[in-house]
Amino acid sequence: MSTNTDWRIGDVLKAAGEKQVGFKLTFFITVGLYILIGLPIAVAQAVTVGMGTGVASSLVDIFINILLYPLGLGFGLLGIRRALGKDTPVSTLWEPYSQFIPLIVMFVLMCVLIVAGLLLLILPGIYLAVAYSFAPYLIVEKNMGVWEALETSRKAITAYWWRYFGLMLILLLLCIVGTIPILIGLIWALPIMFIAIGEVFIATFETASAEGLGSDAD
Repeated sequence: MSTNTDWRIGDVLKAAGEKQVGFKLTFFITVGLYILIGLPIAVAQAVTVGMGTGVASSLVDIFINILLYPLGLGFGLLGIRRALGKDTPVSTLWEPYSQFIPLIVMFVLMCVLIVAGLLLLILPGIYLAVAYSFAPYLIVEKNMGVWEALETSRKAITAYWWRYFGLMLILLLLCIVGTIPILIGLIWALPIMFIAIGEVFIATFETASAEGLGSDAD
């Protein structure tokens, strides 16, 4: 798949800052829905098998993480859609469930490869954890197969790995600062984070038709 590496951190943050205007309400409604779905499941787990380290609790915890994994991807999908200038209905949150089986297969394979990398020399695991960032969205948005999505994401991000890693650190710092005072800054920081990731995604994979950075970067 043709990809583009021509984007800048400053442009990404500027575009994300502009596009979070008018997006925050939808974003935090989806956050509320995620909590409403996840909280009862967590309570049920605590009541039935507990939250300890026993075998039953661990197995249930793994099952719940697998079950909710596509739902968590919905936030990234919202960021991509906003970056593209498309509508971002709340229903976007559960769109990844349309690719549930491929996403879970990818998730398991990705975890195995990342853990193997961490056990070997640590750095390969960190490299893969960053390089596979776009794989789930390539499955959902581009209907790619599991290995194709992993390799496409890895090859694309490798071309600008340190720049993308730097962007992730800046976004993490932005979210940390956003927690002061009393989490108020997260109202802006979290939407900016997901839109910024979406900006890089479309700059990389949507250069022919994107309304984001893909057509504007020098």
